[in-house]
Amino acid sequence: MPGEMNPRERWGLLLIDEIPDRPPVYPLVTAHAAAVYGCDLTTYVTNGKVMAEAQLAAQRKYGHEGLSVFSEVGIIAEAMGSRYHYRQYDVPILDQPIIDNHNQIEKLQAPDPGSTGRLSVYLDAIDTMYEAAGDILPIFAFIPCSFTTAAGLRGVEEFLMDTVLAPEAAHAILDISLQAAIRFCDACVLAGALPVLVDPLASGSVISRRTYQEFALPYQVKLISYLHRYDLDITLHVCGDTSKMLDLIPQSGADLFSLDQAELPQAVAEMGERVRLVGNLSPSSLLPSSHQVISDCTHRILSQGIPNPKGFVLSTGCEVPIKCQPEKLQALIQVGKQAHYDFQW
Repeated sequence: MPGEMNPRERWGLLLIDEIPDRPPVYPLVTAHAAAVYGCDLTTYVTNGKVMAEAQLAAQRKYGHEGLSVFSEVGIIAEAMGSRYHYRQYDVPILDQPIIDNHNQIEKLQAPDPGSTGRLSVYLDAIDTMYEAAGDILPIFAFIPCSFTTAAGLRGVEEFLMDTVLAPEAAHAILDISLQAAIRFCDACVLAGALPVLVDPLASGSVISRRTYQEFALPYQVKLISYLHRYDLDITLHVCGDTSKMLDLIPQSGADLFSLDQAELPQAVAEMGERVRLVGNLSPSSLLPSSHQVISDCTHRILSQGIPNPKGFVLSTGCEVPIKCQPEKLQALIQVGKQAHYDFQW
């Protein structure tokens, strides 16, 4: 009967290609949890216990089916020496990249997750979440891929120029970024979280298909291949428009792909036999809009995603806005929990 499974059971069946009672409902509630909990963003991204308590408070409020450990995509780059500017009402942004010239690349080292930068914030958050709800709710640790971390180490414009003018240097930065991601993933997995790999700078909104193939995809492949040694199903999330590279995504080895601005029917057609899909209500819909808009959009996404041969998770295309209207998010989740399967995979 629908509703009898707990979230962990529902996800578990999906990930072994069995049909749960309905698709998991997992909008990407990240920094918005701080607004629910009533803390500022600086505290949220620097205190793992606060992050965990905020996530738990948001999950109790909305009833979505997973906890998210995420601050911002620069967390590894910061631990390797780049400086980030903390903001009370928004997530940190890059202030000063660590690499001013290519001679500095060889000095970079993969940081220790337990003692460097804010990496331990993730581990503290996972510990608290796991103790509180790990038997019922999956815990997802959002970890930046090599391309995005490399841009945080070098500076976005400078790194993109390196891919054209100094490709050997770009690959050297990507190599150390990969080592750092592997080390951080190891720590998060051992703490009890499932990795969600995020690579927003590898979006078709930022780079070309060729650049993705040469500088982003190979490092996604290496990281996901490494994580498969844990016998885990790995989610890859790429922000923005990925419509011109959807056919390449399965080559990464990702078991689930969380899409943002690409059309869901196109994703089903191009990768649905190989990859489970996660998505993709536009986050902007959760700002001022009507309940009818949310309901109609969610029903449309469910009708497009549920037939995906490898399975489907109802989510947002990217992070739920910090200033999301709570009733809009509740409407999304309510519609999602009424969904059901009318077929066999």
